[in-house]
This record gives sequence, C-alpha cells and structure tokens, in this order.
Amino acid sequence: MSGHRRRIWCETAPYAAIAAPEVLSALARRGIEIIVAAWPGPVDELAHLAARARDAGVGVAIWPMLADAAGRWASADNAGTFSAFVRKLVADLAARGVKPSEIAVDLEPPIDRMRKLLAGRLHELHAGSGEGLARARGAVAELLRALRGDGVRVSAAVVPLVLFDGAARPGGFERALGTPVSGIAWDHASVMVYSSLVEGYARGLLDRRDVRPLLAASCREAALRFGGAAGASLGAVGTGALGDEAVYRGVAELSDDVAIARGAGIDDLTLFDLGGVLRRPPFEAWLDAFTETLPAPAPPRPTAKSLALVGAGIGLGRALGAWGRLWG
Repeated sequence: MSGHRRRIWCETAPYAAIAAPEVLSALARRGIEIIVAAWPGPVDELAHLAARARDAGVGVAIWPMLADAAGRWASADNAGTFSAFVRKLVADLAARGVKPSEIAVDLEPPIDRMRKLLAGRLHELHAGSGEGLARARGAVAELLRALRGDGVRVSAAVVPLVLFDGAARPGGFERALGTPVSGIAWDHASVMVYSSLVEGYARGLLDRRDVRPLLAASCREAALRFGGAAGASLGAVGTGALGDEAVYRGVAELSDDVAIARGAGIDDLTLFDLGGVLRRPPFEAWLDAFTETLPAPAPPRPTAKSLALVGAGIGLGRALGAWGRLWG
C-alpha cells in the first residue's frame, strides 16, 4: 500500500479563486495539498498564492507547463526547453521567499499530438527516436538531480499507457509517446487513471462497468512498477486543457474510484481538478468524497471488454517495443 496522501491538481481555477480563504480553509481541514499550474511569464501572483497557502497550512507543489505552441507538457520534443523553464521558475520563486518543496513534471505528448491521438488518429502513435528519448531522459534526470540538490522533490504525472510496457522491459508506449518515465528515480509517480476520460474517449465502446476493473488493474500495475512512490490521479471533475474531457456524472463516481484505488493498494491520490470542483457546488462534497471514502473490500469483476483491452494494450506495447528495437 502506498502512503496516505491527498492532493488536487489546480489547472483551470484562477490563482485568486484558489487563494480564497474559504477554499484554503476547506483544503487545510481535510489535509489536501495543492499542485498549482505555472506557465512562463511573471510569477508574482503565483508567489502570492504559494505564500497564502503556506500560511493556511496547505502544502503546495508547482506544476510547470509551457505554452501550447511549445507542447505544453514535458516530452522528448521539448525536454531541454522545459528543463530550462523549470530552473528559472524555481529560482524566481525562491527569490520571492517561496521556493517550491516539490515540482510535478507532467509527462505527455505535445498537446496537438495528444488531441489527434484521442480523436482516433493512431498513426500519430509511432515508434519515435530512441536517441531522442534518451536525450530527453538525460535532460530530465539532470533536472531532477539539480532540483534535489536544492532540496526540491520531483514527481511525475504518467500516462497510463506506459503501464502496458511492464516493469521488466519498459519502452514500447513510453517511446511511442515520447515520455521519459523509466530510468529516472522519481520521488513520486502519479498515473493518470482518469476513468471518466477512458469512458468518454471510448465513444460508446466502453461504459463504467468496463472502466472500473481497468482502474483497479492500472492501480495494481502502478504499485508494481513504482513501489512506494506510486500514486494515482483520479477524475475528472471538470474539463482541462483539451476541453472535451468527459467528467464524472456525480460525486458517487468519485467515491467509487477512490474506493477502487485504495482497495488496489494505492492511497496516494490526486484529484483532477480544483477548477472543476469549484464549478460544481457544493464543492465540499467532492472534497469529502475524496478524503473520507474507505477502500473497497473487493476489486471490481473484470468484464469481457476490460480483459480484451488489457490484452490488446500489452500486445501493442510489445509490438511498439519490438519496432523500436529493430529501427532504432
């Protein structure tokens, strides 16, 4: 079982809304930490939020993101640019007296490519360059060493497809997506097992009965892959950067996901996202479901579709890995 922790991604809520006394108080009472998105540009408002949260007793991690034109998330396409941005961001915040205790590195393909993949354009999923991924892994590993040397922890947000690669021979999906996950000693790795997104992007091929066992299987695999550093990101309560994400129908689905994840051995959970929570009042009901739900006594029963999807994912991961090894 991973250690007990509750955090919430903060991407769509304005800094002022996050810093509202009633919001910080509600988070502090429940022991929920915040992971706050940060883009290139002035950091004064972010520094103010970090100070307000610290004073309210709410832990803060920073979630760096580039402009969409630069890919938004960290990947083999922009690892050098991303690393330089993070170093400057940490220095700028430290100069204002709010050096981050943790940086969250969101490892996903560039946003334009991600949109194409989710629209079913699977030819955008290619073996990629092993050399490019190796360079990106080196850049990210060097960033991690530098931040740790400065007393800053580094966590990763991980696309769940990389779990199909397996711990023994990672690389198929990781390489195809261009996300350098393996070979890096992350302090924490949160797999983005967003059940509502899986159901939504399946476009009717899967329903909630199918995604529930997929969530349990993903959490078990994450625990095997990352050990005590494993975590799970659950959601979604509201839409995010893509704009078309399917969301929970209600609080009960969040409670169900928390129970499944905890029953599968993951108790370090992060919710996506605070903006969605605040847009769907009463917001405290979402926070209570996130923090008070007990582990499920038994895992969900696999369905024929969930078993078929896992088998297909493993097979495709192996094929991508073999293709990459053949063609470099």
